[in-house]
Amino acid sequence: MTRTSHPHIRINPRIFTALVIVALPLLAVGGFVVVGIGQGQFRDTSGAHLEQIAERTAAAVDTFVLRRIIDVSLLARVPEVRASAAARGRTPFDANLAREIDQQWQRQQTPPEQVAGLLDNPASRFFRDVVQNDAIYGELLLTDVDGRLAAASGVTSDYLQSDEQWWRDAFTRRSPQISDVNWDESAKIYAIEISVPVYAPGSDEVTGVLKAVTNSSEMLAILSGVRFGETGEAVLVRKDGSLVYGRRAVRPDDRFFAAALLRESLGLSGAVAPEPAAQTDRATDPHFRAHFSAQLPDGGKATVAVAPTQLGISYPNLPWLVAVSQAESELFAPARAQMWSFAMLLALVSMAVLVLALWFSMRLAASPLDTGMALVQHARVHRVDENEEDQDEEGKEEGETLQQSV
Repeated sequence: MTRTSHPHIRINPRIFTALVIVALPLLAVGGFVVVGIGQGQFRDTSGAHLEQIAERTAAAVDTFVLRRIIDVSLLARVPEVRASAAARGRTPFDANLAREIDQQWQRQQTPPEQVAGLLDNPASRFFRDVVQNDAIYGELLLTDVDGRLAAASGVTSDYLQSDEQWWRDAFTRRSPQISDVNWDESAKIYAIEISVPVYAPGSDEVTGVLKAVTNSSEMLAILSGVRFGETGEAVLVRKDGSLVYGRRAVRPDDRFFAAALLRESLGLSGAVAPEPAAQTDRATDPHFRAHFSAQLPDGGKATVAVAPTQLGISYPNLPWLVAVSQAESELFAPARAQMWSFAMLLALVSMAVLVLALWFSMRLAASPLDTGMALVQHARVHRVDENEEDQDEEGKEEGETLQQSV
């Protein structure tokens, strides 16, 4: 009875292990490198996009403020305004009388008898008309060269203005001056105060100062209008990290959630901002842009981009920057979907590597001969050398010659 042997699967474990150890780690390392590079590039691209949004928003803020400065400068050139300032300045200045009127004004919150008609002159009527028809203006007031009130849109908090910083700056520098956003007690609004010199009719002589308290709500509308996604927003911040404006209500002591990183990106150090004259931060560069990752108050991560307004170049007291932020969970959502697709591709490639490793290990583990094959010894084969072949050829030729002779 003949015995039949059945073939069985054989695997070379060394070959399989070697292929798996070499291929899979390389594949994993390559995958992590590709994902890391892709994530970094996506982060940089997203940050650059947010920088562009911040830059455009900062330009809109610059436009708003500069437009207000131009408007106030034009108001200072109205003939009634220039004439009222000059007329008030022709009245001899009595420091004691001016202080007495100022004290009475503050106590009564109405013009004393000495200046009873001050709020009804042509310039005051013009100012009231402007305030009533333009919501941007909360208050307009005009002084003479000594700081005495010459006209106003309404009852002001005091009469003598020469002790105010805005008056001294505009009068001595002979150029428009602008304040930071502050609460104005007279107008009852968060306002930007703009003061400009007023010149005498037909002359370059400064005869007074015009101050406009402008409502900054339009600037808030500019920032609130910057919306992208569910978490994207823009805020106006100072270099020390304090908030000027944001989409939500801002209290005087509110600070930007990434204030420390903001100051670091500006090249500033320490918790307290240096004086404007001593600042050497990068925000003085009109081309400065930056983006970074920061932790949100709720513990999540956000990408933040900042761009400075150009107001700080002309007005160092306005250290404003626009900061645009978006939660990374939302910002990187498209990239995460691509990463999952890439992870699935890596898994398929890993399976293919395992299959190839298994196939090669089986092929290299197979015996070169079939173990069921019977080996038979054959008889020795006679080999003919070259001399015997030559003799055979000569014999054939002789035989052919004899046949021809016969």
